[in-house]
Amino acid sequence: MNIGNEIQKIRSAQGLTQEAFGELFHVTRQAVSNWENGKTYPDLQTLVEISSRFDISLDTLLKADAKLVRTIDRERMIGTIKREKRLIDALTGAGTGIVVSCLFSPASPQRTVMIVLGMIFICMGWYKQGIHYQNVVRQLEKDC
Repeated sequence: MNIGNEIQKIRSAQGLTQEAFGELFHVTRQAVSNWENGKTYPDLQTLVEISSRFDISLDTLLKADAKLVRTIDRERMIGTIKREKRLIDALTGAGTGIVVSCLFSPASPQRTVMIVLGMIFICMGWYKQGIHYQNVVRQLEKDC
């Protein structure tokens, strides 16, 4: 059984049309149709609202569809990957900017400190990137 079937059973038991059900959760009739036909899934917040409104455990809704759980996990991982990528880019970009800007300034103790600081940022970015790729590989191996 999948979550679409569960939603359809809940909707039918309540005597609601797809349009009326959609209005309860601020989505279109087409969205409800797509959920029921397994084309898309409701977001987690909507699942929580469905669970609360119709007094059905969230556990029951989620366990009904292993594919949904995998989809949520995959989306969570993609979000984590994007956040990690932004951090890596920020560290290496800032470090590179500091080092390059110091190359055009006159020699001084402050310049040396800034070059060292820039190199530390770059190394931190590279280190995070290595850890990031190891985690992605582990997760992919776990999923397969």
